[in-house]
Amino acid sequence: MIRKFLDFQLKLTEKGRPLERFRPLVNALDTFLYEAPKRTTVGPHIRDVIDLKRWMMVVVYALAPCIFMAIWNSGIQSFVYGNGNIEIMDHYLQASETLKGYFSFGWHHFWPILKLGLIAFIPVMLISYGVGGFWEVLFAIVRRHEVSEGFLVTGMLFALILPSTIPYWMVAVGVSGGVVIGKELFGGTGMNILNPALVCRAFLFFAFPTKMTGPVWVGTNPTTIQQSITQMNQSIGEIDGITQASPLNFFNISPEIKRVHIDAIGMGYGKTVKTEKVINHQLSFWKKGRSFTTLSPEEQKAFITTPLQEGGLGLSPENYSDAVRFAKLRFGQGELTDGNFFFGNRIGSMGETSILACILGAFLLIYTRIGSWRTMVAMAIGAYVCALLFEWFALHIGPHEGAFNGAKYAFPAYKHLLLGSLVFGLVFMATDPVSSPSLRAGKWIYGLLCGALVIIIRTINPAFPEGVMLAILFGNVFAPLIDHLTLIRKCRGRKKRPI
Repeated sequence: MIRKFLDFQLKLTEKGRPLERFRPLVNALDTFLYEAPKRTTVGPHIRDVIDLKRWMMVVVYALAPCIFMAIWNSGIQSFVYGNGNIEIMDHYLQASETLKGYFSFGWHHFWPILKLGLIAFIPVMLISYGVGGFWEVLFAIVRRHEVSEGFLVTGMLFALILPSTIPYWMVAVGVSGGVVIGKELFGGTGMNILNPALVCRAFLFFAFPTKMTGPVWVGTNPTTIQQSITQMNQSIGEIDGITQASPLNFFNISPEIKRVHIDAIGMGYGKTVKTEKVINHQLSFWKKGRSFTTLSPEEQKAFITTPLQEGGLGLSPENYSDAVRFAKLRFGQGELTDGNFFFGNRIGSMGETSILACILGAFLLIYTRIGSWRTMVAMAIGAYVCALLFEWFALHIGPHEGAFNGAKYAFPAYKHLLLGSLVFGLVFMATDPVSSPSLRAGKWIYGLLCGALVIIIRTINPAFPEGVMLAILFGNVFAPLIDHLTLIRKCRGRKKRPI
């Protein structure tokens, strides 16, 4: 019945008929439901039932674990931070110290969490597909060509890289700007030089920065969440107060916070640090005969914030809270453990939080050869090596073995892979076959460049706590040049063959 209905609609849109302009729309629906009706008339007589739409759907299938985690994590964060009940918050924080406790907490509150997660993600996804699909159909009708299948992926990716608090009108504006400016003005799918989903996000990032950075990661209403957090914080001290900042916000600290300050806080957690001699030397001037581990929390704060010339460590008091949060991130205290970051129990954009979900999607992309494993591996290596260089210099260069170097530079290299959207970006964004290099050598160069830029932007530029979006867009711009140079080198390396 559906087949007959579509055949009738296709006849109405044939050349010369009144509805000819709407042929792309009807054809898109036809090929979405059925195999493209194409017959080979000349050799070679090779064809496949899998067309471009089916290939694009494979990417959507690869995104399925990230979609599930987007719903689940958005729901659990909204449930915990939005109820105003400090007992539930304490229960969640204690449970999050182990994966077993986290799963137990989620199971006991399964339906409220699922409901809140669906409320956060589904409307954003529908708006992204609806508005973006409108522009795709409009340009297809005007240009009289088939509707692009590329937006099956772009629409989902854009929804996954947004914070849950994004206003719905802003989703429509972002996807409109990204699709029209980033793709259609270049000629549509296959002609764009930049990743369309990242162009959508970049458009919002620079047009509405306050809606894309800061405390925007929890729930659907920032005002309600802030009121809930304020209510819970009334019975908690400033240092242990609840915040809706993401781990990357904890990482983005002032340059005044030095490595020795973080190590001193780490000693309070019972950690062994390399600047212990410097800390004990300063402590001998501040309180003779005392060891740091015997100081009370109030005395530790006083010692760390006392000026250097008076025997302290010289941290300004207004930066102490940020230093404590960074130290918890650095040493994996409380819910800020590597296991939570790997599984996805953290605050961030809806689809970026779970490293495990991204890896599962990467396996499918690599198996189907839709995503390049070379780009993924190269970007991970580039990020890790660059972070390792920052860490090495911070630990070995400067007086007292770098004790007074910036704390951000000494951040463990492997933890950079667990923060932000780095893994999501290298799996689903950097591997876009249109905007990335096509030659094998070019993929390695491109991946290394993007990975290194992510860490440089994160660590050096305080205005951008995350560098994945900017790094990949920068790599997209240079992708044609990388392909050109690698092709020239490849051709020059060949020996001249006799004719």
